Amino acid sequence: MNSRLLRSLWAGAPVLILVLVPALLAAQTVPSRQGWGFTDEARAIVAVLPFVGEEDAARRFHGETMNAVAALTRYEGREVSASVFPEGTEIPTDMPPNRALVPAVRYALTGGVYGGDRPSEFYLQLWLWDMDGSMMIYTDDLVYDDIEGAMVSLPGLVEWLFSHIREVVEETPPEVLPPEWLYTFGVKTGLAPRWYVRPGEQISGAQSLGLEGGLTAAMHLSSLFALQVELLVSQDDLVYRGLTANDITYSEKLSSAFLTLPLFIRMNFKASSFKLSPMAGFYLALPLGQTRYSSSVDITAAYTHSGVLTGFSTGLEAVLNYGPGMFIVGLRYSGDFNHLVIDYDNPRDTVPDTSYRRDMFSLYLGYGFGFFDMNK
Repeated sequence: MNSRLLRSLWAGAPVLILVLVPALLAAQTVPSRQGWGFTDEARAIVAVLPFVGEEDAARRFHGETMNAVAALTRYEGREVSASVFPEGTEIPTDMPPNRALVPAVRYALTGGVYGGDRPSEFYLQLWLWDMDGSMMIYTDDLVYDDIEGAMVSLPGLVEWLFSHIREVVEETPPEVLPPEWLYTFGVKTGLAPRWYVRPGEQISGAQSLGLEGGLTAAMHLSSLFALQVELLVSQDDLVYRGLTANDITYSEKLSSAFLTLPLFIRMNFKASSFKLSPMAGFYLALPLGQTRYSSSVDITAAYTHSGVLTGFSTGLEAVLNYGPGMFIVGLRYSGDFNHLVIDYDNPRDTVPDTSYRRDMFSLYLGYGFGFFDMNK
């Protein structure tokens, strides 16, 4: 290995150490707090240490305590052998055990048998420890002069100690779902650019930019589909420029009001309080009153509509819950199937009829309210 390579490795050694040492430390086995001290069946593990005092009585009380812990069902007792304590180490009673000697346990029981005030009187004292913080939960004793009677009372003492455990249960708050309304009603308005195509025309010969607005309502058929109906008012402004008559060049404007009734099938894709809805459907456009005529020269005329327009609509609508209701934003295309005929109201019929079909876009904004939340 040449000297230049050695110098490069030596220069990079500090960086390598800084990278590897944290990684090695992170790789050490650290007990997870999730599920720590519990069995796979969610029973808390209780270490029952050897009892101190008169050997035979301590041994009997220890065995019966193990049975009493198992009878509590929410806990699982684990017997700790005296051999785990180093030689010369005193088995703890009124002090919490070292966690290194009783790893992976949630609670610990220590105890001892002691002489009472009278020669024939004895008492068993038990301590229950919380090993999460090595703190005492509760301690109590059982005074007896007959060990057989004490064995009968021991399960009650153990249950009494464990009744002082106050486990904090972290409850997951219920998920608050955004409202899913069965019915919605609202108002909307927006711009409506339109292109007018006469029979035989390949491209539109006139266009206009107007307003469109009205009422909208929907009923949810399921979580995915809804039926939507609207009642809209709009106006066509059909303008022709460069017309000539008797060597006079002029322009004319035909203005017609419409009441449009669209019917849609809508799909609803939700994300929290936001909803995106593609839709498609059909509509009827009913002319309202007579067509208003105006001209750049002094010409007066009256026109009436003939027929009802039908067509197809498709679009995309976004809904955002805000305040007591919801904002509505949408973009839509509509196209007539047939032509609207405008008749010149003249007995001699000296002016030819005007007919056209429309290609329309709508960019609108609205606000609506919901009724009957299906999530409740």
